[in-house]
Amino acid sequence: VKHLGQWDAYESGHNSSLAAHEAYETLARTGDKIIGTTELCIVPGYRFRVISGGLITNFHQPDSTLMCLITALLGNDTNTQTVYQHALTQGYRFLSYGDSSFIRLKPASPTPTMPKTSHQLEQKGRNTNEDDQEINDSIIKGENSEGKCMDWPPKGSKVLLHSCCAPCSGAMVEAMVDRGMDVTIFFYNPNIHPKQEYEIRKEENKRYARDLGIPFVDADYDVDEWYRRAKGMEWSPERGKRCSMCFDMRFERTALFAHEHGFQYITTTNATSRWKDADQVNASGERAAAKYPSVEYWKRDWQTDEMTLRKYVINAEKEFYKQEYCGCSFSLRDTNDFRRSQGIEPVTVGSGGVYNDPEKDAAEESKEAVASFFGWDTDRGESSEERKQDSRRLREVYGGRKKTGGSTVASSRLDARTASDATHGEHNNW
Repeated sequence: VKHLGQWDAYESGHNSSLAAHEAYETLARTGDKIIGTTELCIVPGYRFRVISGGLITNFHQPDSTLMCLITALLGNDTNTQTVYQHALTQGYRFLSYGDSSFIRLKPASPTPTMPKTSHQLEQKGRNTNEDDQEINDSIIKGENSEGKCMDWPPKGSKVLLHSCCAPCSGAMVEAMVDRGMDVTIFFYNPNIHPKQEYEIRKEENKRYARDLGIPFVDADYDVDEWYRRAKGMEWSPERGKRCSMCFDMRFERTALFAHEHGFQYITTTNATSRWKDADQVNASGERAAAKYPSVEYWKRDWQTDEMTLRKYVINAEKEFYKQEYCGCSFSLRDTNDFRRSQGIEPVTVGSGGVYNDPEKDAAEESKEAVASFFGWDTDRGESSEERKQDSRRLREVYGGRKKTGGSTVASSRLDARTASDATHGEHNNW
């Protein structure tokens, strides 16, 4: 079994004199079963050995990694820009069902090299392949090619931490600061609704950053774009496709900021919460970072029992605001459905109190408590169609209502509420 890592083709130097078909014939004559896997990433500088004419493909979005493949074929960025400017001028259709193009292969660099991380580029006087590999091994412990969690980066590494809230940030930030990371908190969460809840969570996060003396970046709220992307996913369950959309939107902005401001690593506090699917969170983070060669997504198990308890100890010490639902209006709806099924009063925004009992608070995020919620969400008998009918009825009743301050509540957002929720929403300046 052979595994070809993401950058192995660049490190090998393509020293074999065999043509591709000769290599295949040699392998076939062995009579052995050949099994292999690959994570190959083709970027400018890659030397094509199997194809000689070109590639037939559609037109891709500018932030797609397929653009790296196109530029590798065309030889440089200028050729790519010329082709795509022509496509835009002529009104060609993009994406999978759009127009097609034939791209002739241009010769690439005769000695391709592995793309460097920003940390590697800062190393002065280190020019050999051996040195480059030594640096790479000291920073990236298997994440790109093996799918493993990454060890702690070197002291002083610049880390941009996407933070959803202060309670999820505490233990994670503390651990990074203790190990000498250069951490900046990045707050971009257009999923948090209503605005009152968003402001409370942001201010708590800013307070914690001030206490630790670390930078805090307050990004745009961008709530209308979030609802636009969520259209059609209003009834997606927690950990479903709407959550993937939400992670993607927030981590894409995080990775872009990291790329523009010289951060080597990004990661997220969403990965600390047992209410989240860590694999789903990490997959979004990896997709976002993959768009920028100088940015790595730092994947680690942040949901251990020790980390969870430490998180709640800090929450109690700092008396952080105790939020009672994930953040979006749809999660508020589902949380209140669950609370009603358990005979618990619905969430009232801003009245959750503060954390004050680490053991009790940690127990509320125990594996058993989380499993209980998701088991209820899966087993409840009400169908998605029945819930949609209830939503349509609510839209007819509440569609023209105004909230305090005169802003119209968009009918699409009313899908997030039940009748009881709508009453509470008005009371909470929602």
